[in-house]
Amino acid sequence: IQNVVLEVEQGYYNYLDAKSQLDAAESAEKEAREGLHAAKRRHEVGVATVADVLQAQTAVSQAELNRQTVAGQIETLRGALATSMGLPANMSFEVGELPASVPTEKVAVAVDDLIEGSLKRRPDLLAARWQAEKAMAKVDTVKAQAMPKFSVTANGNRVYYRLETGTPYSDNWSAQLSVAFPLFTGFANTFDLMKAKADAESSRTQVATMQQQVILDVWTAHSNLKTAAQRVRTTADLLASASESERVMLARYKEGVATILDLLTAQATLASARSQEIQARTDWLLAIAELAHATGGLQPPPENETATGSAPPTRESP
Repeated sequence: IQNVVLEVEQGYYNYLDAKSQLDAAESAEKEAREGLHAAKRRHEVGVATVADVLQAQTAVSQAELNRQTVAGQIETLRGALATSMGLPANMSFEVGELPASVPTEKVAVAVDDLIEGSLKRRPDLLAARWQAEKAMAKVDTVKAQAMPKFSVTANGNRVYYRLETGTPYSDNWSAQLSVAFPLFTGFANTFDLMKAKADAESSRTQVATMQQQVILDVWTAHSNLKTAAQRVRTTADLLASASESERVMLARYKEGVATILDLLTAQATLASARSQEIQARTDWLLAIAELAHATGGLQPPPENETATGSAPPTRESP
């Protein structure tokens, strides 16, 4: 169940990411066309060469190609999301939008607390412990098979007589105590006991290995979440500076104090920053889902709240 939940969440956030990336690609194409328009105007008045126009046209074509590529990915990701929900891949549907911001500051759960909780509720670890207990019980069962077996039986009945014999009925009682023990079994019990002990030891080893894996999963997921939170803040700053740089460079190019290469470089940097900022928000949401899966919860702990207004379908524990 938890694997299905994680698969749906991953498909959901990747689909929202692609939709936002398409918006970013459209913005980049719009900015490239604005640069082309500026280059054509400068060429018309004789203050720019045809090379400026050609370079700007190339940037427009590249931006258009990027937009078309992302648009094609959206259909694929929507089909994958539908499949993860048990629906036909060709079913038409639409779901929310990627949150404009994510509450990175609200994730304040210590990793040690998460590890402690995961060791108590990870279903795969609980299953391994149950198998170990079953193997230990098998050892006791095999030991019991080599021990003497005592049995006690008792019967009681009353017989009624139809003839007048002086006594209308008679009571009968009996009891039996028996003891059975194996004289020789060809060492079958010895070998069975050795095998049961080996299986029990193997099960205990699997539990220990599983516990180490659970700790590693939680530690990795928690570290990825912290990294994702840092990237959200960094890419937001990068986007702000790249936006301002592109705006200034476009104005400088129109005034003739910047080259077309300066403008194209600023636009490419802005497009990259916009894409990275979107990806950072998506990665944070995916990291939250991974952490919930690693800790054995169908949904993140109460302290780990996702952004309001755009969350995957409500999940309920069985």
